[in-house]
Amino acid sequence: MPQRSDQRTRDSFADDLTETLQDDAEQETDSSFVQRAKHRAGSIFSPKLFLVALALLGGGMFAGNAFVPLPFVDNLAGLVGVFAGAFLLGLAVERSTLLESAAAGAVAAGLTALLGNLALTAFGDAGLPLAVFGAGTGLLAGALGAYFGGDLRNGLTADI
Repeated sequence: MPQRSDQRTRDSFADDLTETLQDDAEQETDSSFVQRAKHRAGSIFSPKLFLVALALLGGGMFAGNAFVPLPFVDNLAGLVGVFAGAFLLGLAVERSTLLESAAAGAVAAGLTALLGNLALTAFGDAGLPLAVFGAGTGLLAGALGAYFGGDLRNGLTADI
């Protein structure tokens, strides 16, 4: 049976993989370990993007707590603000912002919970578990917002 021109054989795939590995080995001898580590770490987690995410998600947390009246639940409106900020960041940035948004959401919500329950933290043992719970919910809200924002961006920019 004739093979389609757009299909690849196992041999051509193996040849391409071998060439790629050889190219990587040549590049590794040219660059130092520190440069490779910085490049890989920068491609996984960007500190600049984290600071932008922290400002955006912290602003979303503040705006949510200040302007969305949700009685009986203190920080739910702030978590909605974290989700919205991470959603906008995921929608706007080309690369994945999942890790940066999750970390920024954890920091913003954890600090808000810690400072909101400062008396419990200073004089009792209940403040720290509340701050950890706040950080966990902020991490979840930030990660989900970035995921859905990036998913919408990919759906809007994909060819039909």
